Parts: sequence; C-alpha cells; structure tokens
Amino acid sequence: MNPETPQQSKPDVRGVTTRWLLLGVCGAGMRAFAEILLDAGQNVTGTDIDERGMRSLHDHYGQRCQLLPWTEDLDLSSVLPANVVHSLAVSPMNPLLVRAREMGVAVRPLPEALGSFLQNARQICVAGTHGKTTTSGMIWWVLQQAGLAPAGFVGGEICGSHQSGSFGAGRLAVLESCEYRQSFLQLNPQSVLLTGIEPDHFDCFARDEAADQTFETFLRRIPRDGSLVINASSPRAQKAALAAHCSVQTFGRTPDSDWAADPIFNGNPGQLLRCDNTPAQIFGVRHHGRGVAKVSLRIPGQHNLENALAAFAGLSAEGLPPDLIVQHLATFPGMCRRFEYRGRWRGVDLIDDYAHHPSAIRATCDTARAVFPGRRIIGVFEPHQISRLENLFTEFALALSAFDECLILPVLPAREIATQAECYRLSGNLVRRISEAGGRTFLVANLDQVPGKLDHSARPGDVVITMGAGRTYQIHDEIHRRLQRDSAA
Repeated sequence: MNPETPQQSKPDVRGVTTRWLLLGVCGAGMRAFAEILLDAGQNVTGTDIDERGMRSLHDHYGQRCQLLPWTEDLDLSSVLPANVVHSLAVSPMNPLLVRAREMGVAVRPLPEALGSFLQNARQICVAGTHGKTTTSGMIWWVLQQAGLAPAGFVGGEICGSHQSGSFGAGRLAVLESCEYRQSFLQLNPQSVLLTGIEPDHFDCFARDEAADQTFETFLRRIPRDGSLVINASSPRAQKAALAAHCSVQTFGRTPDSDWAADPIFNGNPGQLLRCDNTPAQIFGVRHHGRGVAKVSLRIPGQHNLENALAAFAGLSAEGLPPDLIVQHLATFPGMCRRFEYRGRWRGVDLIDDYAHHPSAIRATCDTARAVFPGRRIIGVFEPHQISRLENLFTEFALALSAFDECLILPVLPAREIATQAECYRLSGNLVRRISEAGGRTFLVANLDQVPGKLDHSARPGDVVITMGAGRTYQIHDEIHRRLQRDSAA
C-alpha cells in the first residue's frame, strides 16, 4: 500500500444508483451502513421505531436521506426499493420484510448486505470482545489522513466528525467485525486484527467453545498472503489463531510479543478538559525487541495504549511506514461514548462510556483514577442484557465495587423478553451484592431519576461516569437541558 497513491474517483459498485430501504436505521451498524451507501451515491430511505434517534439522523443527514416514521403498514410501492436491509434486531418475519419478499425485492440482514456491497474492497477487519470500535476507528482515521480514502464501517462516531461510515474510494475498507450471530462470516478479510476473546453474547453462544469455533472459522477466511495480528495476553485468541493459514503476529505488554509497548508518559490530569493536542500518554513501540517509534495519544487509558499498539501493528502489516502512523495517531480525537468528556455540571466533571462488560468497566474506572487522581468517582450503570448480567454477575459486582458510589438502573433486556419486575429484581440483586462487599450503591428506577439523584449525591470535584450499551448517554442530554434552563433563569 502506497500512501502517496492519488485518490481515485469513486467506482459505483452497483453500476447504477439503486434504492435502498433500511429497517432499524438508528442502530450503530445500520447508521454506518447508511453513511457508506450515501457516500457511494446511493438512494437511501430509512425507518426506525426510535423516534429520538430518527430526529438525530434528520439533523445530521438533512435532505440526503429520506426518513420515514416506523409503521408496519408502510407502503413499499411508494418507496420502490431495489434492496431492503434490516438490522439483526428486526425479526425476519416482520410484516414489512414479508411484503418486500412477496414483491420480489431483495431482503438481506445487515451483515450480508455489508459484505456484498464491499466485496470488491480489500478488507481490514477488527474483531474481538473489547476495543473493536476504538481500534478500527484509529486505523480508519490514519488511513484517511494518509490520503488513502478507505471505506469505513465502525460501531461509533469519531469525535467531532459525526461519522461512523464512508465509502471512500471503494478499494480499501476498515470494518469493525462482530462475532454476534456469526455476522463477520459474511466478510472476506485480507487482514484481521483480533483484540482478544472473552465470554460474551450469551444469547448467541451458550458455551465458550461455540464462540471459539466461530472465531476460528472467521480466521480461516484470511488468504495465505494475508495477515493476522492477535493479542498476546489472550489465550483464546492464540488458540483461535492456530486455524489461520496466513502469517501471525502478536501485540501486547509482554516482552516476548512481536509488537510491544513501553510506557514513557502516562496520565496527564486535566488533559480531557483541554481543547489542544496535549498528549494524554506517550509510549514507545518495539518490533521484535527493536525500538521503531514513539507514539503520542490524545486519549487516556492503558486499554487505549493497547488499542493504539494493535492499530500500529495492523497498519504496519498493511505497509504503512512508522513515521506516518505516528503522525496521524497523534491527532486521533477518540470515539464518541468511549471515555468521552461531556462537560461540567455544578463543579462535577461528566464522562460517558459504552462499557457494558466487567472488563470494560474496570478499564473505565482505572482510567478515571489516572486522569482524575484523588477525586471521588461515581458510576451510573445500566446493565445490558439479562443473559450477560446473569452469566457475569460476580464479575460485574467486583468491577462496580471499585467506584466510590454507584447508581444502578434496571437491566435493559436487549433482544430478550422480560417483565419490568424481572429487570428490577436482577439489578436489585446486583445492588445488594455490591453493598455486601462494602460498596456504596443505589438502585435507580429509570433514566429520568438519575439527574435528581445526582443533585443530592454529587459534590463539586466529583466525577460522574455513565456506562452502558443502551441509553445512559441520554442522561447528559437532560443535564445539559437543566444547565440551559438555569442559564435562562
């Protein structure tokens, strides 16, 4: 790959512009796919039951994308789609999908549609339990800044860009690749970066062995002239890598990793409050024991050091020179909802994070302790999925007990059927377990009650971190509305 290669005009992968109807367009993956289609000049209509999300998309897309209110009586003849794509949250037996098939319209789930639309691109895939979004975002950012016009499919927005997908020149693609329901088996990776494998997606993988077999099948799809970069500290990733037919390299903090990191400067208290390029951390990169680069990052956290090291290894495997990688990693602004600073409220610093797994919660708390030393850290957590909470109950309790105080919301039963009482009961059990371990924690009935609870419990100098894969980011929107009302008064 030559970073000096001039950008080419965008090839139309379909030959002609076609009409697309996206069902569940507000989901992270569907939104990224919509942006890919729009950037490729396609005609896109989207619909979703999430009215709040639809308003946000309308503000972002304007007239570029037709957005329709969700109704199962939608007149498909008025849209005349050539393709209907649905998120995995939409049942294949949804009446809209049934009618589309009866009309002879091609109906596909998102993973299949994505793989098909980008089938002619050289695919760089980032997979694993943690760090996929940030690591794929880093790689996509560096390749963009290097002028290579990559397509991108990322499960979150790069801060300041409002962008999670693009078609670019259509010849190179950076794809966040998820194992859920074997989604990534629809892709054709030239190279894969595997951040690690831990227990997750219990509604899909009842046993670790089932998930491991899915990863092994995915890695076997890499051609012999491709590349695989894996986390040296993940035994399950190392075992899965045995299935690959290509070259394999490791990254990690251990000296025997092919790619290793040496922290030089770690933790700049208050850096998140600045708007300049002050580094949050600096580390050296060694390849086979030899120092090759010194990387500065604007985002804090040991986990982000590892994400950046992984991105460095992956980009090196693609042929980018070290100085170019260093130059552009230094300007990477981070991902929305990944330790994202959301402002200050009554002397309290506000952070939003997507953490919804015990390992990610621990990393978020550790990062907060480093960035805000000596400060009281309050966590606000909405468990995501009953099956995840039940299977990792002890791990969640231990991770959340590291906060000085925790507000726990009822579990969000994503893709699950549960009564409100059951969701309350499970989160109540979590509160009791944390309290029994000596933690200070409270059950909060719903999102609307959180700002009021914080009014009484948060003090100037505290740090509040909202966490979850669901709706906790909305808490910040409500706090900002309160600030606006206070200012107006």
